[in-house]
Amino acid sequence: MRKPKLLLIGIDAADSQLVRTWASEGYLPTIAKLMRSGVTAPIATPLAVLEGGIWPTLLTSSSPATHGMLSYLELKSGTYDLERGMYADRLPIPPFWAHLSRAGKRVAAIDVPFARPVQRLNGIQVTNWGAHDRWSWKRSSWPPRLITDLLERFGDHPVAVCDAEKRTLRDYEDLRARLISGVQKKTALLRHCLEMEDWDFFFGVFSESHCAGHQFWHLMDPSHPRHDPRTPLRLRTAIRDVYGAIDAGVAHLLEGIHPETHVLLMLSHGMGPYYAGSHLLDSVLERMAINGSNGGASGSKSGADTHSHPWKRILWSVRHLIPKRLRQTLKARLPNPFLALYRWTCPDPKPWPWMRAFAIPSHNMTGAIRINLKGREPAGMVEPGTEYETLCQELTDGLLALENADTGRRAVQWVARAGKLYQGPRLSELPDLFVEWDHSAPVTTLRSPQIGTVSRIFREERTGDHRGNGLLVGLGPQFRSGAMKDGLRTQDIGPTVLDFFAVPSPAENEGKTVLPLRRQA
Repeated sequence: MRKPKLLLIGIDAADSQLVRTWASEGYLPTIAKLMRSGVTAPIATPLAVLEGGIWPTLLTSSSPATHGMLSYLELKSGTYDLERGMYADRLPIPPFWAHLSRAGKRVAAIDVPFARPVQRLNGIQVTNWGAHDRWSWKRSSWPPRLITDLLERFGDHPVAVCDAEKRTLRDYEDLRARLISGVQKKTALLRHCLEMEDWDFFFGVFSESHCAGHQFWHLMDPSHPRHDPRTPLRLRTAIRDVYGAIDAGVAHLLEGIHPETHVLLMLSHGMGPYYAGSHLLDSVLERMAINGSNGGASGSKSGADTHSHPWKRILWSVRHLIPKRLRQTLKARLPNPFLALYRWTCPDPKPWPWMRAFAIPSHNMTGAIRINLKGREPAGMVEPGTEYETLCQELTDGLLALENADTGRRAVQWVARAGKLYQGPRLSELPDLFVEWDHSAPVTTLRSPQIGTVSRIFREERTGDHRGNGLLVGLGPQFRSGAMKDGLRTQDIGPTVLDFFAVPSPAENEGKTVLPLRRQA
């Protein structure tokens, strides 16, 4: 009997609802055929941590409270400083294919996001030839010479940086063309690696869908505030066209593979319009008076008052004219002397040591609040126990009462304690509260009887951003067909792959195999 072979093709941040729609309309024929012929299962992605938690959760088969990654910038443990959080060397657990390698399986992993190369892997791994978040690890490979060979053969990916400010329609047309060209080059590179030998497990990822969703959403969506009715058709269909190029790439990868090879197609998570209220969270907390009637703890000073020079107060008051992502990037990248000057002249964030609770960076579609807890924070103010519980409940009640003034609907879907969502050794590093906004409309003005009204326009070049829930499609002799209603979680994918090869999952894996994907014996 031929040894089992598994080909896993990932599509980064390709929205499953868009894929289902466009597959049914004939624009994605390869994916449509896989869905008709094989098994489909929704993927429940980890709540509240979409920006930095999806791929680390998949790689390590563990929750964010174990791997500790959730946001581009995170609060440095034991301090009030921010540090870059989404970096591959922070993952404490090796990726699941390392266990296949140790079990003697020949493996290949190409451009899997946030995965640094596994040394002495029984196979090959390529990191960041053309992944979306290339800054997560330096471009490299195992064996080390491989990345040089691939660059000599295929050159660079056509899109080095996805984000840019003030793009014109011509700029968007250029980005569309380069993304499609990138899909074609990625297909050729993946096919080349696939044909290098007869792999037991091959994992390749297309990331062009990720950039397309961020940048082209307003051009596709006529209800978006930034939609221009003069947008040409080729830009209105840019996301669909990028998905279509990936569909053609998947078809090319499947050509000529052995009929007994099993195929998994994975959409990691979704995309949607970038509507959220995290940019107003600081103002909301200030109006809730949990830090004193003037936004500071009793007897302390507010952020602007801590600086006596008038010009510094002016800089503080206009700090929000600088986009939040740019401010965070500057703080993460500036050399220490320049960083000190930046903080002195334009202090951001507010003086957290003097606050009982404060908003911290997160996946911006979901807000995050940290309690200044005694015994955990350097200048903790809130006593554990009753005071902590009372404050969390007060915050929850106040946030759930918020209304989007432009729609009249509730602005917050839910507020959840991190400990109710996750358990793990790094739970104390997570925010205390996550705030899930209503994403059905822009959030520029919030109101409630408690806070009155706070308003500020959200300024961000991205018009689409991350949404939960992915999709897994499986096809092969041992896979059944039809839809699995219960689905699986992101952390279940690694254990399922290990189980396919009869390789035991390590004890630290929090995911579970879902090999009811298999046909019943």
